[in-house]
Amino acid sequence: MENNTSKSKTKKRATVRPMIITPIVFVLIAMIIAAPVSIKGFQLLTYEVHDIQHTLSKREEDYQPDDTYFNECLKEGTPQTVDGLKYADKVAEIECNNAAISCDVYYGYNSVSLPNSACLSTDDNSKLFGEGGRLHIDGNTSSEFKALENVEKGDVFTVKTTGGEYQYTVKDIQILDMKKDTYPKVKGEHLLITTQASHDVFAHQNMRELVVVATLGAEEVQ
Repeated sequence: MENNTSKSKTKKRATVRPMIITPIVFVLIAMIIAAPVSIKGFQLLTYEVHDIQHTLSKREEDYQPDDTYFNECLKEGTPQTVDGLKYADKVAEIECNNAAISCDVYYGYNSVSLPNSACLSTDDNSKLFGEGGRLHIDGNTSSEFKALENVEKGDVFTVKTTGGEYQYTVKDIQILDMKKDTYPKVKGEHLLITTQASHDVFAHQNMRELVVVATLGAEEVQ
């Protein structure tokens, strides 16, 4: 009786063992087959991601201020063109002696150029100096435009470009709340020069701007 029981247990073990081993074998075989496919698929995915990255616009931090195009045009005596400019290219030098402002101006509003210069907005119909319309120049009150608050009506801003020198006379100075106010509308070519309305650490969050409007031409202002 005991012999029959032990034989029965042996048979059960014998039948159970293959049932456990077989799925494991299939899994191992599947892994061996799938591994090269997975690696190849990952490589293809990596190539696709790289292709997409190349087609996307560069991030702001991918750019660096570049004086090359400005210096080449200055040397040749030719004006820069919008088509020839790229983001963060130097486009001019601006100064106002009465307010002790003097800095370079770079193309496009970006945090890369702002710490040590001013930026020319690309939103105003892509105009350059001497081409008419509004030219919006922005700078930080913590750096190059910290003295903008000292500007008075009648002061003259001189802008030096590769195509010549332009002078703009200050006609209006305002402090605007950009949550509800809009920039003043002015006819003819003019500079809209802006910075934060205060030197506070959170000045950007306050959305208050000091706005200086200067029209093309050096003239007396009553």
